[in-house]
Amino acid sequence: MIHPRNWYVEIAGQGPDLVLLHGLGASSFSWRHNRAALARHFRVITPDLPGHGRSPAPLDADYRTEALVRGLVDFLDWQGLETVALGGNSLGGGLSLVLAGEQPARVAALVLLAPAAALTRMPYAFWPLRLPVLGYAVAALLGPWLLPWFMRLVYHHPARLIPEAVAGYAPPYRDLRRRLALRRVCRDLEIRPLNEIAALLRGLAQPASLIWGERDRILDPAQGHWLAAHLPQAEFHLLPEVGHAPQEEAPELVNKIIIDFLGRSIKNK
Repeated sequence: MIHPRNWYVEIAGQGPDLVLLHGLGASSFSWRHNRAALARHFRVITPDLPGHGRSPAPLDADYRTEALVRGLVDFLDWQGLETVALGGNSLGGGLSLVLAGEQPARVAALVLLAPAAALTRMPYAFWPLRLPVLGYAVAALLGPWLLPWFMRLVYHHPARLIPEAVAGYAPPYRDLRRRLALRRVCRDLEIRPLNEIAALLRGLAQPASLIWGERDRILDPAQGHWLAAHLPQAEFHLLPEVGHAPQEEAPELVNKIIIDFLGRSIKNK
């Protein structure tokens, strides 16, 4: 287990605690256009998950969903956070749902941006990393030079975003051991059956905001409609001309949605 004191984290602002988690293969850099605006209303806490960004990425760590959720609980304890608004993009959103189901008293509200929850398979962009032999070769080749290709899948309008995104996301990909750790993350993460996810959603009572890009090529928007149908208390925002990272492609709109939603859903300290 990677102790949360070793996690990289950025904290900004004052007010109710808002913990935002990035997606698979990303880092807290993905909240670069949100942190300042949200910090005017909340204490915004954006960690790098184990195996990502500037947090430790040991090759022998346990990166299964249950281990990552257990690590998040330890992180909340280490930071002295009793109750938070919790959310994230993609993997971060999926982990938020599981944690909210397991420890409902810790989560006051959920902010879910294309959460990886209603999957039936690993997204094609990450699937090769799960293969026994080929996965090692893919990880060895997965340097910063492949990030522009990947960003073209993530963003609906990639041209204006790629230079900044590559500069921010590239550093961990220059290290072979960290690329191999990402391969381990992809291999450890399991796809839960939809009936199990539906049962989890039925048990959630927290208010939720579900935000999805209408042009998401990583997680089909149909998954968003499925989640909205099984999470009736969720406000569902389907953003036109936006891909898999709404917080990066439409930050002003996403910030407004989050501020308005949490302003109605949680009490100010």
